[in-house]
Amino acid sequence: MPLSVNAAEYKSRIGLDSLYIAEVTEDSATAYTVDTPEYFAPAAEASQEPTTSFEVQYADDNPYDVMTAEGETKITLQVTNVPVAMLAKITGKEYDAATGRMYDNNGTAPYIALSFRSKKSNGSYRYYQYLKGMFEMPKESQVTQGEAPEPQTVELIYTAIRTIYQFDVGSFNDNVKRVIGDEDATNFDATGWFTTVQQPSVGTPSALALSSSTPTDGVTGVSLTANQTLTFNNALVPNAIYMVSLIAAATGSVIAGTISLDATKKIVTIDPTASLGDTVAYIIAYNVEDIYGQHLSGAVNFESASA
Repeated sequence: MPLSVNAAEYKSRIGLDSLYIAEVTEDSATAYTVDTPEYFAPAAEASQEPTTSFEVQYADDNPYDVMTAEGETKITLQVTNVPVAMLAKITGKEYDAATGRMYDNNGTAPYIALSFRSKKSNGSYRYYQYLKGMFEMPKESQVTQGEAPEPQTVELIYTAIRTIYQFDVGSFNDNVKRVIGDEDATNFDATGWFTTVQQPSVGTPSALALSSSTPTDGVTGVSLTANQTLTFNNALVPNAIYMVSLIAAATGSVIAGTISLDATKKIVTIDPTASLGDTVAYIIAYNVEDIYGQHLSGAVNFESASA
């Protein structure tokens, strides 16, 4: 099935903000639980580098098969600074709140969920959620102050891995490393992205249905020059327009015109090349597919007005 992609999803990313973390309290075969996310630090840069393997198998003196695998993802973060208490939390070190000091002891770093977003050139965002990973002690550098201040960022390495818990990801359950979504994508909703860790959940699309039509089915006296529209409840695949026709009921001939799909991909508009005939019966026939692979066939009958 062809992909349904909005043009805005291709826009370049130009920003980074909203760096949040949450401690993973359980990741087992039976449960994945995590604390409420909290703001981490002002973010300057984030680079993500997944570890992949790519092997080609040869047989009969030719490439026969390709095998790929993806392992952990190393995320290098540049932030303005990390408060000492926060540094102790992500690295498992001891923090004495009474004195405001961190003790660089032999603590064990906890597993952390990490989320952030990247602004795109059109003002919308791409959202990222890593479900499980661990921070290394950061790299820091200091320089003496000269005539012009030289702000130094803190570099943090976060290594993300897949969960032990297997989430429902559609047709099967699987371990998951990352959840990602474009604000421009149809049906994507970023509400609550930073107030709770985004865990995989598979939505069930509504059955494809015709929400409304202009003209409505069975109506008479329709304008000879007006366009006709069909509005569906789900977004359609782009080639759905080729499965919509305006037909003269008496002869079965297709009326010439332009058929288009609006930006929401839910509204099909028929623009006949010429005016409709005087008091002629017409049929808008459709056999369309939505972005979930669901099909719907039907027809809208109407009669044009008297000239």
